[in-house]
Amino acid sequence: MAKITNILLLVLLAGANFVQPASAMPEPLDLPPPAQPKDQQWRLPLEAGRVSSFFGAARGRRAHGGIDFSVPHNTPVMATNHGTVVASSMGYKGDSKYGNVVVIEHEGGLRSLYAHLNKRHVNVGDTVAAGELIGLSGATGKSTGPHLHLEAYQDGTRIDPNRFLLANLEDGALPSAMRAKRTGVEEVPPTPRSKAGNGASKKSKGKATRVASAKSSKKKTQLAQKSGKSRKRA
Repeated sequence: MAKITNILLLVLLAGANFVQPASAMPEPLDLPPPAQPKDQQWRLPLEAGRVSSFFGAARGRRAHGGIDFSVPHNTPVMATNHGTVVASSMGYKGDSKYGNVVVIEHEGGLRSLYAHLNKRHVNVGDTVAAGELIGLSGATGKSTGPHLHLEAYQDGTRIDPNRFLLANLEDGALPSAMRAKRTGVEEVPPTPRSKAGNGASKKSKGKATRVASAKSSKKKTQLAQKSGKSRKRA
């Protein structure tokens, strides 16, 4: 009986060596969860204006890289959010299609671009507030008419500006823009012909008509002369 008791004591002592007291166990770190990045909220760059083209609509071989707002010449254009002007020039990064363009650097690696401006009212290095005047709309660069072209960039990658805009852009958008948004393909209007070109075309057509008329008259005269000679011989 004494031997059994001793064996039980030895077993209990051996097991105690493998069990650590609660005070010896490491406590879990009470760390706050990582903060999730929040999207910025941008105001509209115009007081009024209808969307004529949404981001992503196919234009031939390329997709539209921004949002177009149909507005008259010299409509005030405002910054969508506070930031620093990093570009104010004719063209952007060697691309002249933008015409007069302003680019603003915002927090979180975001940039907003405003193209086809008639006039620019800010310079590189200026700090602007949301809603501050940065220029006037126009049709400079590659454009079929006066409008504002707005683009957004995240760490250098072009993204949909509508992701940050507070307003519902579909309200009041042109029917053609809504069709393109549904189908994914945009109807690009033909480039308008200049009046000078139309005048030159009319002149060339008139000249061709006069030349053809002169040739016809000359041919009739020659036929009449031949007919007169043949009568005399008869």
